[in-house]
Amino acid sequence: MGSAELSIAARVDGIAQEDVRGELWEKRSLAKTWTIRGTLHLHPADELPLWTAASRAVAPPWHEQYSLDKAQGDELLDAIGEALDGRCLLREELADEVAKRAGDWTREWVGSGWGYIIGSAAAVGKLCHGPPRGTKVTFVRTDQWIGWREIYPHEALAEICRRFLETYGPAGPRELAGWLGIKPAEVAALPDVRVKPGRAPGPLRLLPEYDCYVMGFRERDQLVPEKVRRRVKSHPKGRFEGIAAVPTLLIDGVVAGIWRRSRKGKKIEIAVEPARRLSSQERSELEAEADRIGSFLAAEPTLRVGRLDR
Repeated sequence: MGSAELSIAARVDGIAQEDVRGELWEKRSLAKTWTIRGTLHLHPADELPLWTAASRAVAPPWHEQYSLDKAQGDELLDAIGEALDGRCLLREELADEVAKRAGDWTREWVGSGWGYIIGSAAAVGKLCHGPPRGTKVTFVRTDQWIGWREIYPHEALAEICRRFLETYGPAGPRELAGWLGIKPAEVAALPDVRVKPGRAPGPLRLLPEYDCYVMGFRERDQLVPEKVRRRVKSHPKGRFEGIAAVPTLLIDGVVAGIWRRSRKGKKIEIAVEPARRLSSQERSELEAEADRIGSFLAAEPTLRVGRLDR
């Protein structure tokens, strides 16, 4: 969850890593679960019904991908709800409890580390992640873990489409379809939405890998200059996954380099490779950014500027 935590830290001043975990597992103002594209996300807890409703609006009935009819799908969801009633269960515990109620055929799908039915049940709002037990994930009933309300799916879809265009626009049908995880031809059926003018770029930031600013869903090429793109191709992860898999230096809203972090005990080593010479003001902002990350991780930061492969 380190990348998601750093993404939050890049947008919220004065918080620490433990604050994020406290909001997740104690205050429950954040929720961790699968929503659009079947991808694991952190959402504000009071907005989770919005995202699960939007997911239902663009996806076929979840049970069809498992060759189940609606009655079988409903029975399986009911079994998951009963198994989690008032409880927080490990994946394998949940698989055992569901198998007792719905049959042994469910055990492999529910217990799989690939998500499968657990991910589908999360996408329709039946369950979400609970507090980890050691290094293992747990699951809880969403309607018991956070405040829950029903939202009309197409109203939810209109709202998240508006947010996408405000955040990632300009964007066309192909980009919107990719973000939602649907076919481009299906975009014509999406609601008509209006968006407000874009906002000015934010401050210098060191963004973690897979940050939504850089990737949206697919890479936002207009934010990545050609020089940076060439450098990413020689990066161990970047050559396979592109800019999305590489931590980035952001200046004036544009990718201006790459970086890496290495935790060693109570210290965090931060190495930054800018794509151009930094001004004295930018260098000062970079030092402040390294300090901010160190404070978030409760670690003493050291900053090095130069090639990452040296």
